[in-house]
Amino acid sequence: MKTTLLTLFLSFTTVLFSRIDTTYYSVVNKGKITGVQKVWQNKPNQFNFFYQYNDRGRGDSTNTSVHLNSDGLITFLNTTGVDYYKNPYSEQFSITGDSAVWVINGEKRTKKFKNEFYATSSIPSMFELLITWVEKQPNKRTAILPDGYIHLDEALLKTITLNNKTIKLKLFAIYFEPTTSPFYVWMTEDMHFFATISSWSSNIAKGYESWVNTLLTAQETASEKYYTNELKSNSKPLPSHILLTHCTLFQSAEATTQKNISVEVKQGKIIAIYPSDSKNEKIIADTIIDCHGKFLMPGLWDMHGHYFKDEGCIYLAGGVTHIRDMGNDNIISTFKKQISENKLLGPDISSISGFIDKEDPYQGPTGKIINSLSEGIKAIDEYHLLGYQQIKLYSAIKPEWVKPMAAKAHSLGMKVCGHIPAYMTAEQAINAGYDEITHMNFILLNFMGDTIDTRTPARFRLVGENGSKIDLQSQQVRNFISLMKTKHIALDPTLNVWQGMFDEFKGDTSGYLKPIVKWLPESWLPNLVIKSPFGNEENKIAYKASFAVMMKMLKLLYDNGILLVAGTDGGEANALHHELELYVQAGIPANQVLKIATYNAALNCSLQNVYGEIKVGKEADFILIDGNPTINISDVRKIELVIKNNRMYQPKQLLFSQGWKYYY
Repeated sequence: MKTTLLTLFLSFTTVLFSRIDTTYYSVVNKGKITGVQKVWQNKPNQFNFFYQYNDRGRGDSTNTSVHLNSDGLITFLNTTGVDYYKNPYSEQFSITGDSAVWVINGEKRTKKFKNEFYATSSIPSMFELLITWVEKQPNKRTAILPDGYIHLDEALLKTITLNNKTIKLKLFAIYFEPTTSPFYVWMTEDMHFFATISSWSSNIAKGYESWVNTLLTAQETASEKYYTNELKSNSKPLPSHILLTHCTLFQSAEATTQKNISVEVKQGKIIAIYPSDSKNEKIIADTIIDCHGKFLMPGLWDMHGHYFKDEGCIYLAGGVTHIRDMGNDNIISTFKKQISENKLLGPDISSISGFIDKEDPYQGPTGKIINSLSEGIKAIDEYHLLGYQQIKLYSAIKPEWVKPMAAKAHSLGMKVCGHIPAYMTAEQAINAGYDEITHMNFILLNFMGDTIDTRTPARFRLVGENGSKIDLQSQQVRNFISLMKTKHIALDPTLNVWQGMFDEFKGDTSGYLKPIVKWLPESWLPNLVIKSPFGNEENKIAYKASFAVMMKMLKLLYDNGILLVAGTDGGEANALHHELELYVQAGIPANQVLKIATYNAALNCSLQNVYGEIKVGKEADFILIDGNPTINISDVRKIELVIKNNRMYQPKQLLFSQGWKYYY
């Protein structure tokens, strides 16, 4: 799991702080420049930065002034501008006496200053300044503000030649403790920032934009040793013969439970299920686990992931053994293969959606970007050859392209899901061939007409402002639900996302983290309280009312037999657990919610004959819980054992490896 601090670090580039002239960097996405950073220096150790980027109409735009002392520590910072959602943003930092003082959007914190490095989200120069500082510290480790530590590995020296240019670069692995996975920063040989690279969005020196893929490949190679060791250190091979006795068994297809059941597994397959007291002869197994008071159920599915390999540890610790990836770079196929071969720790990537959007100022951040219907048809063919199971269409796709693209996908046995394109309704998309709607906001937008530009943040704000006005008992709503039922349309609601946007405001505690506050590393605690929310006090009443309508709509869809699948769109297992809690809060019985997160997911992915149930002949793919989530859905967090793909995982050990605590 990535902390907010680390996620925000990914958004920024770094200053070459020994330079006086303006230095330029590009933000690059899918080969397209989507942002810029300008850095200039007024006098020694005083710098100014302008940073701006566009992510589908969102994205930070800030001006920052920074002062350093003679040692290279930040002593003053002032940032003004707008945050990712274009809300006003301000940040100030200073040293007053023996105290460090910082104020973010009016929220003030102080701490006795002990020469910590101020690791803020709003400093584009962070990585060069940070690395230069840490390189001078004992063991290349430093304390940071607000909380935590950072350490470095020895840099890897790389000589890169591309497009008739050759540069010697240093690749630094930065570790944001207590998280153990590396984050990579490219520096020049003389220790100036060069790039931060990811498969979604990269920051790189101007003129080198075409180097992104080459540097990404080098990073992947550099990380192989870490991820191989992570798997070996945090899992064990499944014994060839294992017996679990006296458990409460969840039968996911029927959403029922059976008490005092034994499950016998050989060579990774379930060979027998029977009442624990029914056999006279004693079973001789390599491992016998007494499950008195424990609940055995299939592994959970996150049906809306955008998977990165550093997420595997937290996913498995939360009992998530399957992911449906809803849009990613082609490297997702590599991750899928590595996980299936037990070379990479993580949930099985059991279904992959081929992401397609039209080239546009608001285009999506990944996948294939097209300019014509013929290119869209070609993209579908290419995804099919890669073994993808479905197509995800995005917001800039022309409405008239949907029907022929859906027909093409269906002809290849692929499903079609996604956002509803601009100037189209969900009803129109269903009639054009959609099999599934992605995100609950598009259900509510269906009743607001086909004049909405859903490429833009209007797809959020209009729902927040007007969603509560929808009459759920109206004929229009009843007709739409009937259409969904007749055409067997599934819904991936991602309610956890909408609670964060419409139901959480400045000063609130993050909904998905609140239940696990006692588990969190100290460095996570500053992220608990919302500082920069999507909404403000002016729209709070309307937004909260609209989220309440979303919850009622979810229950209405469930009551009418619509196939629901549980996904997060970020936040990993902890967000999925909260997603399930929201379903129960909406009125869906807890046993049915567990079915949604297991059997429904496998059914939706046409894998119900392999996964999603604990049944004789199927893979041993299940989790053991200390509690009963059919009675208290929050017990789904109390996972003691995970078995998947012939390996065993202890969630407490997985979390400990990331600096987390657990419930026991």
